[in-house]
Amino acid sequence: MAAEKDLQKDLEALRADIAALTETVGRLAKDMADARATMRDTMRDSVKTAAKDAAAAGEEFLNDAMKLGGDAAGAAGDAAHARMASLESEIRRNPISAVLTALGIGFIVGIIGRR
Repeated sequence: MAAEKDLQKDLEALRADIAALTETVGRLAKDMADARATMRDTMRDSVKTAAKDAAAAGEEFLNDAMKLGGDAAGAAGDAAHARMASLESEIRRNPISAVLTALGIGFIVGIIGRR
């Protein structure tokens, strides 16, 4: 009978240990699920922030490029106007040379165009 009581006590202790272990594993699983959700939310927020930062940087780069392109176009226009003014001035100073140069260029273009 004593052995039966000891076996009964051991069985009850084993059941209590299994119940405690089951509770511990359940808490661990819940904690892992919570950690995954937190990590997922944190990563999602980080990706959103990085995407917003990249979009802002791209927009700033585009604005700078457009401004630079506008400045370059303005400078090219100014240079073209200056060159035209210089050419007009040269034609006014030497009209005969200008006419002869134009005739020579036209003659060469005409010869090349015939071939």
